[in-house]
Amino acid sequence: MDKRKIYKKSVAVSVVILCLAIFPGFFGAIGQTADFDGWTTYTSTNEVRKIDFFDDSLQVVTSGGWLKIDPVTNGMTKLTNVDGLGTGNLYDILKDAGGNIWVAGFGRLIKYQNSEFKPYLFIDRNDKLMPLYDIEDDGDMVWVGTSTGLALFSKSNNGGQIEDFYFRFGDLNPEPAIFDIKIIGNSIWLATSAGLAVADKSDPDLLKSYINWRTFGSSQYPELAGDTVSALAYYDGSIFLGTNQNTYKLNIVGSDTSFIKISTREPAAVNSMTVTGDTLAIYTRNGFYIHTESNTIWNSTGSIPSPRFSSGQFVDGVHWLGMQTVGLYYSDNGSYLKLPDGGLPGNYVTVVTANSDGTVAGGFQKNGVARFDSSGWVSGNIIGTIANGVREGVRALFLNTGGDLWAGTWGNGVMLDRPEGVINYDENNSTLLGISVNPNYVVVNSMVSFSNYLLMTNYQTIDGRSVSVVNLEDFSEWRYFDRADSLTSEFPVSIDYYGGTFAVGTQYTGVFTYYCGDDPFVETSIKAVNLREDNRQLGSNSVNVVKYDNYGVLWVGHKYGLSRYDEGIPRFDDIILPSGFGPEVTTLIFDGRNNGWIGTRNGLAFYNTAAGDFMVYTTLNSGLPDNQINALTINSATGDLWVGTTLGLSRMRSTIGPPTIEVEQISAFPNPFLISSGAERLNFNYDGAATVRIFSPAGEMVRKISINVPWDGKNQSGVDVAAGVYLALITNESGEVGRCKILLLRN
Repeated sequence: MDKRKIYKKSVAVSVVILCLAIFPGFFGAIGQTADFDGWTTYTSTNEVRKIDFFDDSLQVVTSGGWLKIDPVTNGMTKLTNVDGLGTGNLYDILKDAGGNIWVAGFGRLIKYQNSEFKPYLFIDRNDKLMPLYDIEDDGDMVWVGTSTGLALFSKSNNGGQIEDFYFRFGDLNPEPAIFDIKIIGNSIWLATSAGLAVADKSDPDLLKSYINWRTFGSSQYPELAGDTVSALAYYDGSIFLGTNQNTYKLNIVGSDTSFIKISTREPAAVNSMTVTGDTLAIYTRNGFYIHTESNTIWNSTGSIPSPRFSSGQFVDGVHWLGMQTVGLYYSDNGSYLKLPDGGLPGNYVTVVTANSDGTVAGGFQKNGVARFDSSGWVSGNIIGTIANGVREGVRALFLNTGGDLWAGTWGNGVMLDRPEGVINYDENNSTLLGISVNPNYVVVNSMVSFSNYLLMTNYQTIDGRSVSVVNLEDFSEWRYFDRADSLTSEFPVSIDYYGGTFAVGTQYTGVFTYYCGDDPFVETSIKAVNLREDNRQLGSNSVNVVKYDNYGVLWVGHKYGLSRYDEGIPRFDDIILPSGFGPEVTTLIFDGRNNGWIGTRNGLAFYNTAAGDFMVYTTLNSGLPDNQINALTINSATGDLWVGTTLGLSRMRSTIGPPTIEVEQISAFPNPFLISSGAERLNFNYDGAATVRIFSPAGEMVRKISINVPWDGKNQSGVDVAAGVYLALITNESGEVGRCKILLLRN
């Protein structure tokens, strides 16, 4: 029996290694080091978490970054992960008595002092970053509410460190999430996922014992049904608490404890409460309430397209409202206006694409589509509502050079966005069909174009057809492929095309390849071939992505990793991914030099085909806004890589400058090539396979390398060459030769 071929590659994993000295095996906090050079992040601030006001500015933290707003002019500064925060997924903000600003985010407590950021990583016992939901200043210390308990953080010891961690509070379930903290005198109150807790914080060591906490839960008080306490406020000498149903005033008289319900519209799941003067503002998922000693007034407004309020703040008579899904609003002459941020319509990016003109478009789970231009992101006519064509998100995109945007949706078939309007293709006017349990629910989750045709996968159709094709020169001409063509899977998830053959990756039954030729509307008797674990040694039949590289080799990203098809054997070979990376591959793309970019649920990897190694990028060492990679595309006009994640879009600037496929237009980047530390590298902008020969002024060849290997300023023996002018000859696979001069300088 043949043994399976395993491709083992050398690995250069660029990931921050964290050595946790405090409470080994549970958690730690350490200053973060990351390289954001060359990265740009685009996010949405539609999910507002907290609003505060200090330094004459409105301070707004969101799932897409930090907004600093001048309430007089509405001028805005937006800060994201690449600006020093390390994450744009933020939950709370405060200014301490010393004038320093502290921001709580996903896995990070961030100190902002003298225009500089210092993020501290918070990692749990499973080496995972933990969300930080709330922070409270306590002089030299900061109390931090996390997803698994309460942390006490010293601002000064060792430059900032966790002093202690508390995860048992009386008889509440251990390790609850801490959503809100209130310090009143020597008492610390906690709103948790398991109930309400209070203790005397005078001696923090005593808080380690659960018996020193007094708790309030549903077993004692039916008003706390569900046990989740989401928000706290200290108003009129009493503790007020918000739950996922109502708002209550805590009344303690001697040994008697009661919860007095505030009159709100039920259910009123509370997100936050703010005390302003003699009023308590309560922000819930069905409106906001103004509570005073005399009454409680429910407020909602037709000028805001959602009743889901997250936070609010009154500044000079203007009411600023943070929303859970539709952004930031402010009162103006009795109505509320939205303050636009110029960002994405949503943060959960499902797909991203670019055309040859350099236009980039993105699709979103709940927010339709948007295109990027010089002024920012502009939402398309396909938006995230059932009435306008998107039920559960955009899953596939194709953008042609004329600007036509085809969007495959989860529920409404294909939407074509053109200047003259939107056309919906479904079971009524195309070969697309609905799912087996609902004929009107049409799912299209992958697309690929070639020549003047667009192929698309049709998921779980009634009659088993899995692929449809439309003629882009005649939108009335459609065809489908189904069981009669031996495409026997009802669960296609990905499609790609090369040289007359399309490949379809499926959810449960591996890959199908089908030869349709240059014209898919020409009928043939050819049947599809099913490539699986049992007949072609595919790494897993649970496929996420299929992709042909520049030479027509089929690559498959699946549940257990990455496989490459070797037609000479014929069978799949596994590509060994770096340790700790993956294993599930979610998306894949190849650049013009046939290098691979690999997306997983825990990071992004660059696979250099010439050197045979990997470089891994995560939120700890790059400008990625999140480690879950959903989509990848390369803008051929600029060479930039665009990365779609659950928390926004990231653009990685091309390291070779604007690419070219014309050898006579080759240039070196950077040029002059200044070497100071020895780590500098010079690239060439040819976007294809080629060999580089570098010659001295005397005509001596000093180095021969692949175009994929940047020049380090050394000769073939690894010795530094002298400063001066050098000539580079670049020979592509067709034998064409390009030339450029290099000025090498040494510092």
